Amino acid sequence: MGFLEEAPGTLLYGVMPYERLNPRSNLFHYLQMYIIPILYLICYGLINLGPFGIYQQISCDSVCRLGNSLLIHLGCFLYISMHALNLWRRKKFFMVFQRSLQDIDDCLQKCAEVGVAKKEKKSNRKKICIFYSTWIVVIGLFAASMLFDINELVYYYHEYFFISLMVSNFPYSAASIMLGQFIYFVSEISQRFQRLNELFERISYESDSKHAPLMIFNVEIGTKKDMPANQELRHRHFAENMATINEDNDDPNDDMDRFYDTEIVPDEGPTSESNMPKLFELHDKILSLSVLTNAEYGPQCVPFMAVCFVITIFGIFLLTKVYFIVGGKSRLLDYVILLFLVWSVITMAVAYMVLRLCSNANSFSKQSAMIVHEIMQKKPAFMLGNDLYYNKMKSFTLQFLHWEGYFQFNGIGLFTLDYTFIFSTVSAATSYLIVLLQFDMSAILKSEGLL
Repeated sequence: MGFLEEAPGTLLYGVMPYERLNPRSNLFHYLQMYIIPILYLICYGLINLGPFGIYQQISCDSVCRLGNSLLIHLGCFLYISMHALNLWRRKKFFMVFQRSLQDIDDCLQKCAEVGVAKKEKKSNRKKICIFYSTWIVVIGLFAASMLFDINELVYYYHEYFFISLMVSNFPYSAASIMLGQFIYFVSEISQRFQRLNELFERISYESDSKHAPLMIFNVEIGTKKDMPANQELRHRHFAENMATINEDNDDPNDDMDRFYDTEIVPDEGPTSESNMPKLFELHDKILSLSVLTNAEYGPQCVPFMAVCFVITIFGIFLLTKVYFIVGGKSRLLDYVILLFLVWSVITMAVAYMVLRLCSNANSFSKQSAMIVHEIMQKKPAFMLGNDLYYNKMKSFTLQFLHWEGYFQFNGIGLFTLDYTFIFSTVSAATSYLIVLLQFDMSAILKSEGLL
């Protein structure tokens, strides 16, 4: 996922400062972030005031003018709003994020060295293939849209095609790259939650497969050592459980055999449950990193999702009411309609990636609390005679219960970035499309000579 952040396109499009992890900033580091938007505004002015606008072509009818105007003005709103928020973000965020990530990784590495590692499960290749296939499709659509745009604009404007390309293509591709940065940071957070859950599962695994010895036998002198205080509590707890089992089960020998067949772990040396306080702190650090990332990129999601919603609705409207009826009769009209189709598909794909990664990170954070609850229900040996672990686990699960109502990845509180957003937008889009599709376009198309 690092290519989303370190790709040359982030510097080429001017959406990230040069040497973002260098604390010493100067004008040169932010130069491209000011030059690129100025170049775009010059091209935008030439499109609206100069001779390079699609609407000035003789073959451009009223539907073509409407579609082209909507596309370039929406693109201007999208780029200016997102880039203004992008300029507000400085190197401080990138340095704080990298520092926090390194600190979390160091702590995770130390915790991973303690205890017995659980047998690794086979990686889910299907999910990995779907994830990278989605990005291949998005990048392929970017390349196809660029080639299609250049081919059509060269036909109309020859060597001046770059001016129209900056206005029709650049805003949507730059906005998608900005959201790609957000996807990268959320994926890094999600991976840390996964590694944290693996360490919690290790504790749960040891609670299942191991228990501390009830007594220690000295082979050399043939005597038994005294049990430590916590071992006596374990023995008493085991005896009480066995008495309960004897009342409910006719043959308790199976449970006794199962207990004594488990692997014996001596008290010497740290075991994985000693990581518990550190894991709780790490969980808080990752959640704090999620809040920081959402504060930086959440506002940018608002204009992107709004523009994605509008161009998708009008793209479907133009495709069904115009292109399917008079497609192929006007090259310029076909070009405008296909631009709507291409960018609606690309922006929807990027929006889906944002929602998917945010939803996954949220579910992984919840999974940590579920695993801790599972450990508490098992009442492992390390909890007996030591209320510290139990109180910490109880406080952790209670704290996360309140946290869940306090924070989720969101667009400045207007909507939550998860799969529920897809349902709400689809239901709203359906209502608007029902109204738009009722318009009779035959009279307009006939007056333009297309029917």
